[in-house]
Parts: sequence; C-alpha cells; structure tokens
Amino acid sequence: MLEVTEISRIKETLRGQKNPLVEIFSLLGDKNRFLIIKLLVEEGEMCVSDLANVLDISVSAVSQHLRILEMSRIVESEKKGQMMCYKPKIEDPRIKKIINQTLFK
Repeated sequence: MLEVTEISRIKETLRGQKNPLVEIFSLLGDKNRFLIIKLLVEEGEMCVSDLANVLDISVSAVSQHLRILEMSRIVESEKKGQMMCYKPKIEDPRIKKIINQTLFK
C-alpha cells in the first residue's frame, strides 16, 4: 500500500502532465463528432449538407459539431459558393496520432 507522501507525489506528477490525446478523446467521445472526423479523414473534404445527409442528422446539428471541431483546431473550413466545406487538419500532430493509432481502420 502506498504511503501518503507517495500518493501526493503521484498526484502532483499527474497534475503536471498534459496529454493532447485527452482533448481529442473528449472531442471524439460524441458519436456524431467521431463519425464526422472519420468521414473527413476518409473522404478528405465534405460539405455540411453532405455530412448531414450521410449521418441522417440536421444541418444545424452538423454545423454545431463542426464549430466545436474547428474551435479545437481539428478541422478547417472553406466556403465554396453557398456551401461550407470542411477538411481535417492532416498535418496537425493530434490528427496524425489518431490516424496512426488506427482508430478509423
């Protein structure tokens, strides 16, 4: 059994650690956000209306999820005429880790 000082040391060590995957797992803990990222990684780029049709959820719901993902710098947007399209930031180390960890295979 650990002594109080050892428990305190371990707790302090954990507080000092920052793991970018914690943020990613938090973001992808939502089924629809996970599916959106999965689709974007597989397809490269998709527009909001296409994502809504594929996922059978409203355009508004997809937009909200994409807003969260964009604020977290996981995806980037591009306006194409009247449509907003999104793609994953493939060069982001967090996205590379996700892809390399075979979450989507």
